[in-house]
Formats: sequence, structure tokens, C-alpha cells
Amino acid sequence: MNFNIGITGVPGTGKTTICRMLEERGYEIVDMNLFSMENGCTHGDDVDIDCLNSIVKENWGKILDSHYSHLLSCYAVIEMYCSPETLQERLDERGYERAKIEENMDCLMIDCIGSECIENFPQNRILRLNSEQDDGTANLNKAVSFIEKMEAKHNGSGFL
Repeated sequence: MNFNIGITGVPGTGKTTICRMLEERGYEIVDMNLFSMENGCTHGDDVDIDCLNSIVKENWGKILDSHYSHLLSCYAVIEMYCSPETLQERLDERGYERAKIEENMDCLMIDCIGSECIENFPQNRILRLNSEQDDGTANLNKAVSFIEKMEAKHNGSGFL
């Protein structure tokens, strides 16, 4: 793969889970939160997207794992989502503070990340996966199929 794909979604929607499965399939995953801190692009709780984009090039060939990866130099994006009830359960289990849970649930319900994906990518370069509707196998297969289609499209050998 000679381009980046972002795995995005509100915290708790299954980004890291699908990334672990993709890594087992041989894809190189970058935890963008860690990468941002290591490269001086994190200031307190804020991530400087311009700083990251000055480092991350579209032809890096990696899968970028973060709730803001759809704002980075990517050819395509996979957006993870789930129901608000499932999200609340997951964030409660993680020990998130009530205000942070409500903020993330609001973002999920108004589909702020989905809207940003639509603003930044053509519709045929966005895959939405519901993380609560399967055991991971179906979503993994859909993600791999999508990545393969994006490779064919990016390399000019396929049409979507």
C-alpha cells in the first residue's frame, strides 16, 4: 500500500480493535495520539493537525488510528460507529468522566466525524462500519476489501 487510510470515529467506537485485527493481517498501524506526542504535535490536550500533516505524507503507506485521522493526509477513511447506548457503556467501562462521555455521545449523535469525512473525502473513499453488529470478522473482511479496492483505485487499475 503506497497511501494512507485513516481509521476514525468517536472514542469507544472500535478503532483500535479493528486496527489490531488489520495489524494481524500485516498492515502497518500508527497510533496517531502517540505519534503526535513523540513528534511535538501535542500541546496539553490539543493536537496540532497542521504539525502532524507536515510530517505525515499521503504516500506514507500506513493505517492511521485516531479520532482525528480523517483530518490528516489520507487517501481514504474508515469511520467506526456504534449506538449511543453502546458508546456510553464502553466509555463508562473505561472510566471516562461524565462530561467527556456526554461530549463524545453528542458528537456521535450529531455525526460530527461523519460530516467531516464527507467534507474531506469523496463518498466512494469512505467506509462506515458499525462496531456493535458483528464479532469483528465481518467488519475486518469489509475493511480489507475496502483497502484492496482503494489500492486498485489509487494505482489506476480499478474503477469504483
